[in-house]
Amino acid sequence: MIAPYLKKTILFFLLLMAGWKNIYPRHKEQVLQQLNKLLVHTVMDDLFTPPVASRIYVYPNIAFYECIRFDDPSFLSLSGKLNGLVALPGPQKNIDNFISASIAFSFVAQNLVASEYKFEEWRKAFTDSIRSVSDTSILNSSFQYGKKIAESIIRWIQMDNYMISRGMMRYVISDSPGAWQPTPLDYASGMEPNWNTLRPLVLKSCSQFSPQKKLVYSSSKQSAFYKNVLEVYKISKNLDSNRAYIALYWDDNPNISLLKGHLNYFVHKVSPGGHWLMIAGQACLQKNISVNKASLAYTLTAIAIFDGFISCWDEKYKTNLVRPITFINRHIDEKWEPLIQTPPFPEFTSGHAVISNAAATVLTAILGKNFEFTDNTEIPFGLKPRHFKSFYQAAAESTMSRVYAGIHYPETARISTQQGQAIGKFVINTLYKIPLIKSPSQ
Repeated sequence: MIAPYLKKTILFFLLLMAGWKNIYPRHKEQVLQQLNKLLVHTVMDDLFTPPVASRIYVYPNIAFYECIRFDDPSFLSLSGKLNGLVALPGPQKNIDNFISASIAFSFVAQNLVASEYKFEEWRKAFTDSIRSVSDTSILNSSFQYGKKIAESIIRWIQMDNYMISRGMMRYVISDSPGAWQPTPLDYASGMEPNWNTLRPLVLKSCSQFSPQKKLVYSSSKQSAFYKNVLEVYKISKNLDSNRAYIALYWDDNPNISLLKGHLNYFVHKVSPGGHWLMIAGQACLQKNISVNKASLAYTLTAIAIFDGFISCWDEKYKTNLVRPITFINRHIDEKWEPLIQTPPFPEFTSGHAVISNAAATVLTAILGKNFEFTDNTEIPFGLKPRHFKSFYQAAAESTMSRVYAGIHYPETARISTQQGQAIGKFVINTLYKIPLIKSPSQ
């Protein structure tokens, strides 16, 4: 028997595959969104962790941007601005920059995912579709230029220390008071304890935005930490339907373990970074943003998410703070459970809060302060769309969802919000030069 969530996921892929026919006659902005949808759902299907997923999201979008930017000379290259990215192959004559961008995206994505065939099939369908509406020589030269850009990006990717991090020591559980401990149901070891060894894209170091204020562990009932624990416990005991829905809506745990009788099975969902990438695409399509500017929004958002994970994970394993479920079960209520499964890594800071606020800061700078949009990301998982009056409103909801769910402390949420916004502002100040790029009034 196929679970309802799985049926919806299968349906999504069938619809996506059906949409591969006659791609080029559609708006270019829709193709860019289609590529990112395929990427997000392939990452979900391949079971990549949220930090690894952020790495997979960012590089294909950089490749797309580095091709499409030639359509408008006011959009500048990111080479020389992103750490380690040197000058890329220059533009050539008689090419279609959109074709090159799409090809570059597909090759880079294929290099990063496990289900490579999905992007091979997409690329074949794409080229077959445009062959009837594009000059053969332009198609061929555009294809080759996109592939050349992809090869340059892939060489750069290979220097980001990811493969070296795969062979590093796993997390060693500490017996120190207040140290993080594995949590149910899986009691899994700490996820990606060496993620801070990866090369950031714009940050000068993984600890550049380490919060000055910390949530410090204390077993004293008069301490700020204990009060935060009690606040989580109180919220969970008085959780109304709206807050519970918000917690489930922003869950975004790509691999939840569920126990039904003697059967233990997994539910696959979109990762937190993938959710924000989908928001970026939906917002651009809903307001008819040009493909150049949409690519910029996707790319800078993905960069903020990637660097946000590096910064957050650096803080998590340095602070190594215990999760609410561990402390509450030991000291307050041994039968207490959070609304959603606690993910397998230390509590401080909050990944959801950091990357949501980093992404919201970038999208606000590019698309506008009061940019209303409707988020349809969770429809395949049985959740209704949600409408937001701004990106910051969505980020605030995502941030507090983790407190409602019982997996983060309120003070962590507040500190993490500041950390994420600081990262987003740094990305914007480094890469988004207002005098050189058209203003976000489009």
